[in-house]
Amino acid sequence: MRRDLEPDNDLAALVRGAVGESLVVVIPLTLDALAMAQARAIIGPLAVELAPATRVNAVVPAEDCDPVDVDAAVAFLENAPSTTGQLLQIHKRDL
Repeated sequence: MRRDLEPDNDLAALVRGAVGESLVVVIPLTLDALAMAQARAIIGPLAVELAPATRVNAVVPAEDCDPVDVDAAVAFLENAPSTTGQLLQIHKRDL
């Protein structure tokens, strides 16, 4: 399941309130530096807390990256049954 973090949302509450085998949080770059650091730091502990019932991962898209790349990263993490507590940074592709 994909959840997009809004700047005023509590990431821990968002994750703890989710139901399902897999949760991928998309963390926007619009967060201030402190909120971004907190969001990055809490993914691992939340993954440990919710294991083994729920896998928790995150994706941080670059400002100008292709939404298709974000969707592909989310799909990858949702379908990787042994992956939890990971954060993928998605950058713009240079073609």
